[in-house]
Amino acid sequence: MVEVLSKSLNTGTIFVQRLLGIENFRDYVKRFGFGEKTGIGFQAEAKGDISPLQRTGRIWGATASYGQGISTTPLQMVSAFVALGNGGQLMKPYLVQAIIHPDGTREEIKPQVIRQVISSRTSRLISGMMVDVVEKGHGKRAAVPGYYVAGKTGTAQIPDPNGKGYLKDKNIGSFVGFAPADHPKFVMLVKIDRPRDVIFAESSAAPVFGDLAKFLLTYLHVPPER
Repeated sequence: MVEVLSKSLNTGTIFVQRLLGIENFRDYVKRFGFGEKTGIGFQAEAKGDISPLQRTGRIWGATASYGQGISTTPLQMVSAFVALGNGGQLMKPYLVQAIIHPDGTREEIKPQVIRQVISSRTSRLISGMMVDVVEKGHGKRAAVPGYYVAGKTGTAQIPDPNGKGYLKDKNIGSFVGFAPADHPKFVMLVKIDRPRDVIFAESSAAPVFGDLAKFLLTYLHVPPER
């Protein structure tokens, strides 16, 4: 599985999805929060679409295992990665730290656990696998000297708005991850629509992530760990 992630092997994710079975796979997709609004309080929030996982046929689970045929929002993806780096706990996202009402009373917004999605041990294992993505795989350009960074590239085709299929030679490059890997201070997603001159996210989104992560770690006064 380490190599599946570091080399972005779609055939590897299909293999694992078939070991899980479609019902278990669909359950995990839902437990991570995909297909429903996060409740962040932003009126225009979308919920994405995982309805193809209800269809019959092995193709739907296979393509969804590497992210095709279903849709998600950047906020859902960030929330899912929070769970991966947070001991397996899916947290409720929020926009403000506190609400000050007209009468002057202050309502603090406190972190809220939605559910335990995976075990803490699995969380640590996956974090380690995603460190390998940055150390040896397609995410090398997201690295920050002195720190262990965990993350994953994503290169997606863009659905054709005028019919079936996908736009030719157009894609979305993304990189989502957290640092430091063992005690994350932030989760960040970089998403670049229709990057020019490059095809894969390792050359578009990953370098931006690395630059921003370096800034954040310095800004938050996180001491180097290596």
